[in-house]
Amino acid sequence: MLELVFAPCAPLAGGKIDWLKKTDQEIVDATLKELERLFPTEIGKQLPDGGAKLEKSAVVRVPRSVYAAIPGRNRYRPSQETPIKHFTLAGDWTSQKFLGSMEGAVLGGKLAAEVVCDKAAGRPTKGLKEIEPHVIESAKTHQAKEPWGVKGKSAIAFGGGAVLSSGSKERQAMVQDELSEAEADKAEGELVTAQ
Repeated sequence: MLELVFAPCAPLAGGKIDWLKKTDQEIVDATLKELERLFPTEIGKQLPDGGAKLEKSAVVRVPRSVYAAIPGRNRYRPSQETPIKHFTLAGDWTSQKFLGSMEGAVLGGKLAAEVVCDKAAGRPTKGLKEIEPHVIESAKTHQAKEPWGVKGKSAIAFGGGAVLSSGSKERQAMVQDELSEAEADKAEGELVTAQ
């Protein structure tokens, strides 16, 4: 079994191809082509029997799973220390030298632990990272909107995990989200037909 990640998956994140808009088959074909390039003695038409064969595949799109590593974005990452007492941030999205990755998550956790240890020992911390002034200004008039590319309100829709046994609350919520979306699409179609 192989599990592969297309990154960057869209031009916004620095990619040349918008993989989110490609069909599942186009993504599978591109994946097989790359695997042939990486493993020429195992996969490919050049082998007498064609090499390893694809038995089945699944394409999962999680548009907001990784932040876009584009120039100038690091200044928006928050520091591990916060102005809230006993509240420290950790993760690959916090201010640290790596991209959004496992390595970045580990370093973000290490830096958060340093903040906790320094405070516990009465030592000075590295301090709060200043928030960009235009962010503070724009927050005053910000209107929240539905996230782009997210269907439903389950944990999976937002890149999280869930137990999907038939009786689980998460599974029931996903089914309800899908039904609600289908009903909304049907009502929208009826409205267009009526006009």
